Order: sequence, then C-alpha cells, then structure tokens
Amino acid sequence: MAIKLLARTLYALAGLLYLAAGASALLLGTGLLPEAVKKLIIDVSRDDLNAQHIIQEFGSLLIFVGLITFWFVWKYDGSLTFHWAMTLFWGLFALIHWFDIRGRVESAAGPLINTIPFVLFLLVGLLRLKEKAGATPAAAAKEGVT
Repeated sequence: MAIKLLARTLYALAGLLYLAAGASALLLGTGLLPEAVKKLIIDVSRDDLNAQHIIQEFGSLLIFVGLITFWFVWKYDGSLTFHWAMTLFWGLFALIHWFDIRGRVESAAGPLINTIPFVLFLLVGLLRLKEKAGATPAAAAKEGVT
C-alpha cells in the first residue's frame, strides 16, 4: 500500500509540473505570465519567435501528458504500462541532455537534474514490481504483471 501512495504522489507531482510548464508556455503571448517566467522562456528561446512557437507546441503536449498523468492518479490499477512508458520517456530525455547535439556538455548539473525524474520513475517502478512479486496471482494480473 505504501508503494501505491508513493507512485500516486509521484504522478500527482509530475502532473502538476507538466500542467504548470505547459500552461506557462501557452500563456507566453497573453500578458498573463509573471515577468520572471516570461523572461525565462524568452531566454531559453534566445528571443527567437520560431523557437517560442515550438516551445508553445511542446507546452500543449505537456498539458496532454499532465492530464494523462492525473488520470492514472485516480486509475492506479491500470497504470503500470503508463509508468514504464514514462520511465522510458524520462530515460530518453536524460540521454538527450547527456549527449547533447550542440556538443560537449559544459556542466553536469543540467544533465543530472534531467536524470532525476528517470531515476524516480525507475525506482518506483522497481518497487512496484517487487511488491507485485509477493502479491497473489489475481492481484498481479489486475495490475498487469504476469
């Protein structure tokens, strides 16, 4: 039961972050963003309108993923496949930051920060598998573990 609470908490926090980041990107041209958030997005885009457009498109995906993530907070019993898909996503996201197309990584701080969600999802996923290994076959089947 503690693993279920841990996973649902992880999903809720991730969902909040996805929604906040996505909404921030979508609100860029509205005048509704706090100046510090607007400046951060403009700095990341290097004040390039095409990059800001792509950031806004990415923001719509973040909102979509945030809503899916909240769905699995409430529908935990069907979330194991989602969990491993998110773990794979975060692993790929971390790899992108370790092996940046722009060249050598100057500081490990950025890649390490981007690796944290992968590690969290991996650890929670492994704990879920361990918990299900000790469960009855019927309970494991309900969770999607065979």
